[in-house]
Amino acid sequence: MKNIYSFFRGCLFAWAIGSSFLAKAQISVTYPVSRMVIQRNNANQAALYMSGKIAQSVDRVQARLLKRTGEGGTAVDWQTIQTNPENGVFYGFIQATGGRYDLEIRGMKGQNQVGSVARVEKVGIGEVFLIVGHSNAQGGDGYSPSIPYEESNTVYQDQVNSIDFRESSPTYIPYWYETASPDDLPALVPSQLCLECGMAPGAPRWFWGRMGEALVQKLNVPVLFYNAAFGGTNIEMTYKAAYDIPFDHGFVRYSLRHPYVNIRNVLKKYAPQSGIRGILSGHGSNDRLNVGKDFEDQYIKVIEKTRQELGYQSLAWLVAQDCWSAGRCYGKYEQSDANNTEHITKAQLNLVAKVSDVFAGADLNTIESDGRMDIIHFNQTGQKKAAAAWVKAITEPQNNISFLSKSQPMIAKTPAPVTANPTAVTSVKTGAWSDPSTWNCNCVPNYSTEVTIQAAHEVTIKGVFFAKKLVNRGKLTYQTN
Repeated sequence: MKNIYSFFRGCLFAWAIGSSFLAKAQISVTYPVSRMVIQRNNANQAALYMSGKIAQSVDRVQARLLKRTGEGGTAVDWQTIQTNPENGVFYGFIQATGGRYDLEIRGMKGQNQVGSVARVEKVGIGEVFLIVGHSNAQGGDGYSPSIPYEESNTVYQDQVNSIDFRESSPTYIPYWYETASPDDLPALVPSQLCLECGMAPGAPRWFWGRMGEALVQKLNVPVLFYNAAFGGTNIEMTYKAAYDIPFDHGFVRYSLRHPYVNIRNVLKKYAPQSGIRGILSGHGSNDRLNVGKDFEDQYIKVIEKTRQELGYQSLAWLVAQDCWSAGRCYGKYEQSDANNTEHITKAQLNLVAKVSDVFAGADLNTIESDGRMDIIHFNQTGQKKAAAAWVKAITEPQNNISFLSKSQPMIAKTPAPVTANPTAVTSVKTGAWSDPSTWNCNCVPNYSTEVTIQAAHEVTIKGVFFAKKLVNRGKLTYQTN
């Protein structure tokens, strides 16, 4: 160990012993994360925001998008996203085309690059969906196993994403059985939707991996799924939970506002960050004993509630035709009717015809006995048919209406800039310069920071460190091994 007793004053200093000054990475990216998917608009564009921290003084920050081999997108060469960043942080955006990219960010001073290039891989501009419904939308234990991907081309499969949240996740049990709090859901850090993966707030892959793979192949953009479906539930329960109307059920916890709370949590926690194309809804079979008009009215109230929660009145819904239980469902559409009407299907078609921004979803009634493992649930053949039906509903015109051109996706809200380091920090204990807990800001000082090392504190450095000014009342020690 070698003690350092002197200190340097001035606008900027960097102390480097035993390492190259330019060899150290000067930029850390806080947003976006790898595999993030941002909802594109109907012109196949989105603003890709980026933010982070800079350890050294630069006069501009630049970014570029590198197109990934075999994937959609249009490369963007180096662009300046911010000039004269202050307080050690940067913030800006690039307008990007639908596809997936490797993002690179660098700092510049004059004509020279400062430090190394920061890189975030697999950043996407694509399609984002929330899935709701009963067990045929959720899948899970007791049903047929989730179907595998179909294509041998892993480029498609790698672009299907979710937030992996499953029973082995640390907060899964508290979330589902105790709190239903969005704080117990994972951060928006997507991963590939693998065969064993979950989809937050809590569904297995089911047939959605196969469906997502086909969407990627058709649209040439990545997809991100959230899944708030809840086996054993129906629209009546969803409506009551949304509007705080108590009900009793053996395993659906009204006290936690199941099943609607999962929808609310996605709309509040995730959708504003990613944007969203719409909601894929698979309710109906579990409402078969209800009056069709009541089902329709409750469905409308749920749709209205989701738009209120999101603060976006054009939130699109794709409503599946779903009422099959050992055959198509028949019952009363009005209370006074005879039990001889496809009452739930009629209500679902009415929603599409009468409610703005509601579209025809998958026709799941076409999946008959050969696609069912029992009177309702899909077997693997049924899963394949369901995946194909949803792809058709999203990508092909239904009754001369194209969902992708007529729906108005909610674009991601502008992310908040990263918090700047304070202009002056003080040591609070003996420790490493690079350890945030050494400083009262719980941060690492940078070129814009005035640093004071308090008496009785020893701060250890290794390699390069930065400060605008250093007042050393304690000890500054350089570690050589």
